[in-house]
Amino acid sequence: MKPALALAVALLLALACACACSGRSNRPGPEAIVVGSVLDAATGAPVKDVRLEGPQGARAVSGGDGRFEMGGLRAGDEGELVARAGDGRGGSLTLQPLPAGRLEVVVYLRRP
Repeated sequence: MKPALALAVALLLALACACACSGRSNRPGPEAIVVGSVLDAATGAPVKDVRLEGPQGARAVSGGDGRFEMGGLRAGDEGELVARAGDGRGGSLTLQPLPAGRLEVVVYLRRP
């Protein structure tokens, strides 16, 4: 393969991956973003490094302050928001059809 063609293919693959991994949806309709906090149900303390999965395969991880932002959603998306910590604690909540814009939620983690 010629070097110029190999470079072009590599750039196209990188661009495709960047678009797919950006958290933005290419589905039509207004964007919806779920933001919030992950808290320990027993203590109320924020929990970091919690993996969250929402409708349409949207994903997020909570930061050191327990906060997260989940993009890649559209107004009207609905379903479960499931949170799992590395120590086995978990929590979930049901998202009704999402409005356009930002929706603030709190997810409480409990021991199994």
